Amino acid sequence: MSKPWILSILAITLALLTLQKIQEVRTIKPYFRYDRVVKLESFKEARSKVTKDELELLKLWESILTGRSAPLSRMMKDHYQKLGLNHLFTPSGFHLSAVMAPLMKLLKPSYHLPVIILLGIALSFLPGMAALKRMLLIKGHQKVLGLKSGFAAALIVDIFFGSFQSSTLSFTYSFLFLGIIYSGVRGGGLIIWFFMGQILLAYFQNSDISFLLLLFSPLLNLGFTILMPLLFLMSFPLWDWQLHLGISLLGIMQKLVNFCSSITLQFTAMEVNIIFLIMVGFFLVRRYKAIIVLALFFCSGLNVDRARAPGMPTNEFVPQGEITKTIYSEKEVMVYFRDGKCRMRLVRGFWWENCSPSKRGSRSRKLLKKLSYPSSGPRKFFPRGWRT
Repeated sequence: MSKPWILSILAITLALLTLQKIQEVRTIKPYFRYDRVVKLESFKEARSKVTKDELELLKLWESILTGRSAPLSRMMKDHYQKLGLNHLFTPSGFHLSAVMAPLMKLLKPSYHLPVIILLGIALSFLPGMAALKRMLLIKGHQKVLGLKSGFAAALIVDIFFGSFQSSTLSFTYSFLFLGIIYSGVRGGGLIIWFFMGQILLAYFQNSDISFLLLLFSPLLNLGFTILMPLLFLMSFPLWDWQLHLGISLLGIMQKLVNFCSSITLQFTAMEVNIIFLIMVGFFLVRRYKAIIVLALFFCSGLNVDRARAPGMPTNEFVPQGEITKTIYSEKEVMVYFRDGKCRMRLVRGFWWENCSPSKRGSRSRKLLKKLSYPSSGPRKFFPRGWRT
């Protein structure tokens, strides 16, 4: 394994994701972005031949082949997102390797490059599939220039003449995970580095990550790698026996996905913030003492409410009317009375309220004085009529 190579891949990926975040990419999600995709008419016609329970599996089958994931339910999408299987909905190197590997084993090495070129020409007439076209570009360059040099040269070509401008996020994902694969790491080390990549993506996705991905993600990826060639072969022309056999096989795999997802939900997920990301960086460069110091410093401030308690006013306005409206937000609650309003804030375990009259005229001071009551400080209880 070339450690400078793989650390450079992570550093460049971090820079690319940061630049996209700066450019107001508000939500970095690896799927469900609109892109032109191929629609298979055979799958559309097959919807009338399956039951209601099998229909979702049929949609999943089509989504895996074409990347058209919009018809899938949100619950199913969440299952695949939690398990780090989002790449299944983007035709890319995973699909190419799973489908082409059996064919390449049968052909002589001298025929590999012509097959890749012909396949690339055929895909150029189809809409979308930027990641799959990029992968064919990489494979073609690697046949001529070698593994790492071909990878770098193909991505440079893609930046200037390919899909980089239209699908920068897809380019970043390809760069990250293919760069890890071509670093030379194998076995358990490859699983760990993939997990490091998932941590980096989770930070920019504002999502949590579970350590169970170290176990479930390789297992499920292996299952789909075995299943992918079968699904591809049974998709054309999709006769009845092909349809029911494919749905049966995919149903078994989906049960495994649901089982792994349910177990993942039962364990505490890990929040990926900037401190945790720095600790991962120290781990990669073997600065273990710095990790301990940073962990002790960071853990001492967990669950501490640093908000400042309100001051001690001389008089406090207290509404006497009925509650007319309540507006909830993330940090406070606004309660509107007939004769005023109160802003409720939770500070250091107590609800503090700051109240004011609904209207203030030219004689606001005199009115406030009449409506004010002596107070020794902000009240730590709810106003009259408040219900939790």
